[in-house]
Amino acid sequence: MTQTIRIDRLSLPLMIGILDFEREAPQTVEISIDIRVKDGLAPGEFVSYAPVVEHLIALSDSRRHIDLVEELAEEIFAFLFPDPRIAGATVTVMKPYIFPQAAGVGVVEDRENDG
Repeated sequence: MTQTIRIDRLSLPLMIGILDFEREAPQTVEISIDIRVKDGLAPGEFVSYAPVVEHLIALSDSRRHIDLVEELAEEIFAFLFPDPRIAGATVTVMKPYIFPQAAGVGVVEDRENDG
């Protein structure tokens, strides 16, 4: 049995982007994460989504600037993968309001936890 924990379209104001206007004020970013849990966890053992959400909210609150959506995805993997119970993850980072013709633009990255 494979278990996937999903954080679906967490919407946060983040300082992100390389254009001048993106450095002046936060913009809405939607983050979705599918966390694949390794088989064989002990009864009652689980991987919690709460620390991941709390980490991203703290990042938003810090107003630290990130240049690229790919950098944000990398930061999410770096937060997740020290946990040996995580087999891998798919991280989606979208900017929903960049082009009125699109529901969003961004990146989807899928990685296995080799650690």
